[in-house]
Amino acid sequence: MSSRLIAGAALGALLLTGTVLADDSLKSGPQVGDRNNRSGFFPKWISGPAAGERRCPV
Repeated sequence: MSSRLIAGAALGALLLTGTVLADDSLKSGPQVGDRNNRSGFFPKWISGPAAGERRCPV
């Protein structure tokens, strides 16, 4: 039982230390002041009549 207690305490200390030392929180999407990328998304088609070409899927 004592080995489980020690392992649990070590894991708890590791998780607590990891959250304290973590970098800034994650932010979703473009941030204020970021450069506006208006080039769009043009994936390379792998099948169909446009196979091998880069086209907008819309």
